[in-house]
This record gives sequence, structure tokens and C-alpha cells, in this order.
Amino acid sequence: MIEQFKMKRIWEDDFATEVMMTLTGKWCEVTVNEYVTASDINAFISSIQAFNARNGESSERWILDLPLVRVSLTFALANVRGIVQVNVVVEQSKGDGGDMKAALSFETTMGQLDDLSVQLKRFINRQIDHVASLRPE
Repeated sequence: MIEQFKMKRIWEDDFATEVMMTLTGKWCEVTVNEYVTASDINAFISSIQAFNARNGESSERWILDLPLVRVSLTFALANVRGIVQVNVVVEQSKGDGGDMKAALSFETTMGQLDDLSVQLKRFINRQIDHVASLRPE
């Protein structure tokens, strides 16, 4: 089974963690290598928990907005069985002619969002260095 969201710790100091984040749809895969803070990841966890607390009744968006990259994940309930559609937009502006914009979507389950939240908490607490979640139904 393929995990549609992966994040790996590359390096860290007291201020930020360099991560490699990979988002995989059916037809493409986008990898972003960037520095994030614990508060960035905590905001992601809060978005997931807010979506699950509402049982997906309204969509939820998490945005990682950094100087060179912007990652947006929008979670929306796809059906009453708890299938969640995740819409992803990644924009990278390096200013060197290598700018990129990618949009993809994939489906997962409410349970997989819970799994991702747990893994992200363990990642922040340095219990794990790799997150792999959001498997398809």
C-alpha cells in the first residue's frame, strides 16, 4: 500500500527542522525540501483535528507559507462513509527560472487522518524521524 503523505527529518537545530515532504497522487508525486518549525507542524495537526472533530462536515485547509514555497492541503469529505478527498497545491518560487506549481488530489479515510496526526506528534517529540500516512481506502 502506498502512503500518499511522507515526511522525513533531514536536519535540525534549535530553531527549525529541514524536512523532505512528499505528496503522492495517482498520476504524479511532488517532493518539497524545506525548513519548518514545530509551530508549522502543530498548525497542521490542529487542522487535521479540527476537521475530524467536525466529522468532515466542512472542509479544512492547512497552508505552509514559507519564503520560497507554499504548500496547501484542503481536506473535504468525499462521501458519507468517511472517505476524505485531499486537494494539494504546491508552489515553489526560487527566482532562478526553476519555479514550479503543482496541483494534485487523492483520497484517504478519516482514520488515516487520525494516524497522520499521531505520527506528526511523535515526529515533533523526536520519537520518529519519518512520517508515512494517508493510505488510500
